[in-house]
Amino acid sequence: MLAPESRPASGPAPAQGRSLRLGLLADVHDHVRALRRALPWLAQHTDVLLVLGDLVAPFVLRRIAEGYEQPVHVVFGNNDGDRHLLGAVAAGFPHVRMHGELFHATLGGRRVAAQHFPTIAELIDPTAADLIAFGHDHRARAFRRGDAWAVNPGTLMGYDPAADADVPVSWAVYDAGQHAVAFWRLGADGGIEGWEPGG
Repeated sequence: MLAPESRPASGPAPAQGRSLRLGLLADVHDHVRALRRALPWLAQHTDVLLVLGDLVAPFVLRRIAEGYEQPVHVVFGNNDGDRHLLGAVAAGFPHVRMHGELFHATLGGRRVAAQHFPTIAELIDPTAADLIAFGHDHRARAFRRGDAWAVNPGTLMGYDPAADADVPVSWAVYDAGQHAVAFWRLGADGGIEGWEPGG
């Protein structure tokens, strides 16, 4: 099993009276309209954003960097083809960091590990992390691995290619103080609502 080494990551102090909230976003696949709806909400309700790959075009990272002023951490997905230009875009924003294939850091006092693929995320030692985040299959879910949460926030694409089916446009928030996960989606009326995957 992979045991991510914990190291501090820069980030703002959370709003007074509450613990750090980490936004989890995956599989944007150039869906800018959904990103335009999700980003302002994430900027208002979270302190740090972890992007779990498959932004696809570098302009998506620019939109994230311009729309989310708090720290942004990004891992690559299998559809992020122009990694050189993604790195160049990130270099233009001091609050954005590219982490290659694997992210591991301490955020809000919690050990966080992230990788795009669920099959690789399964190899992360759950005794070495409080949160293991991943994406890739566009299926929102959260489950416990020992004391750790394993979380896939779903997709901003709103489509599951393996099932050839529409799925909610979704993301997740991890509350470091509460060690809890909540899911959010774009509702049928265009509003943002909490939800339980599979429910």
